[in-house]
Amino acid sequence: MTTTTYRTPQKTVEQGFQALVEKLGCGGAVAFISQYEAGEGNYTVERKKILADFRLESLRKKNL
Repeated sequence: MTTTTYRTPQKTVEQGFQALVEKLGCGGAVAFISQYEAGEGNYTVERKKILADFRLESLRKKNL
């Protein structure tokens, strides 16, 4: 059985980066992290706009 221990967000980042360094080395860890960025905008609002006219029935008709 696994026990979950509370960690602060900062501690989670530290331990996560340390795990990356252990597996990938310093350069690999930095390369991995550099692939991610915070982004911008509001995904929920944009998704609602994009899918405003979407109907599940349209997929059923196409047998998807």
